[in-house]
Amino acid sequence: MPAPSRLPARPTFGLEEEVFVLHGGRTSLGSLWNMGSLLWQDPKRNWAATATNFRRGPAAKRETMSSVEVSTPVEFSAATLFTAALSRRIALSRAFASGQLVALGALPGSDRYHTAGLHIHVGVPAGPERERERARLYGNLAYVLPVLTLASASSPYFGAGSAGPLSRVAASFALGEIGPDARQRFQDLIVTRRLGTVELRVLDPVPDPERLWAILQAVERVARLPDTLPGSREDYNALRAQMLTGLTPALRARAGEVAVLTGFDSHWTEYTEAQRVQAHTEAHGWESACAHLDGLYRSGVWQDLGTPHTPPPAWHGPAGFARYYLPKLPYIARKAYLENHPGAGEVETG
Repeated sequence: MPAPSRLPARPTFGLEEEVFVLHGGRTSLGSLWNMGSLLWQDPKRNWAATATNFRRGPAAKRETMSSVEVSTPVEFSAATLFTAALSRRIALSRAFASGQLVALGALPGSDRYHTAGLHIHVGVPAGPERERERARLYGNLAYVLPVLTLASASSPYFGAGSAGPLSRVAASFALGEIGPDARQRFQDLIVTRRLGTVELRVLDPVPDPERLWAILQAVERVARLPDTLPGSREDYNALRAQMLTGLTPALRARAGEVAVLTGFDSHWTEYTEAQRVQAHTEAHGWESACAHLDGLYRSGVWQDLGTPHTPPPAWHGPAGFARYYLPKLPYIARKAYLENHPGAGEVETG
């Protein structure tokens, strides 16, 4: 693909990755103890670069914990973002010597509040053209997003059983079609109130590093395109309805366009992580699939590393709450306010 004659102002990139930590096949509040260990190893870095999520409703009485999250610093290329993401995986793996790290969008038994995602932020530098460039970037990313979302699909199970490759996208309370207000938080693609970045919220977790690298490269190349693609919310929403069921002729055609624009190999949409997980589960069982997903996340290879995952001591829950969650409450409250309050404005860069 020839180099464009002109590049937009240098974009920035960041990544937030959510993952389930399973002990005996279930999440546990004991994970807060391990997240506390990670936090206090480097408080300056991990204060804003870690997070935890909880279940809601009746299911929370049975299983209170949901996913945990790590995020990268602001980076200036897909290559450095990828390196930073792998570094965060290593840090999380070290914090959880026990517990299976399962980077899927949803699990058997999941509900709309018990999901995990991969969020990519793309920032436009400040300047007189920032609003125009951000709107153009938003439209360009909307044009390729159905293809990248399908390539990220890792949610074959939801609720009582099989529910399609993107069951999380179909059901999560935090996602939805693109609406007229790009700053409305709970939709697939937004402009963040707190950071002013364009955030791809819809992607499933991507445990395979090779697949993640391909997606990050595609995002960077779209962010650097000098042209305006024919993206629109109507176009995205129409393809969104199709991607929930898999690769349709229209999505295959769009994947071909994205391949020309960015070099993104369309085989990533032909065979998804959801398909591999479902095939392995049907052949060897869900427990074996979790063990191999843990190996993939920790090592980059689909393998069972034999990671111990017996339930942690009961005291890890309340002690972890005091060690990790209570100290972060002021930050959590401020972040929630800035992300949800219409008048908060952009107070950080990225």
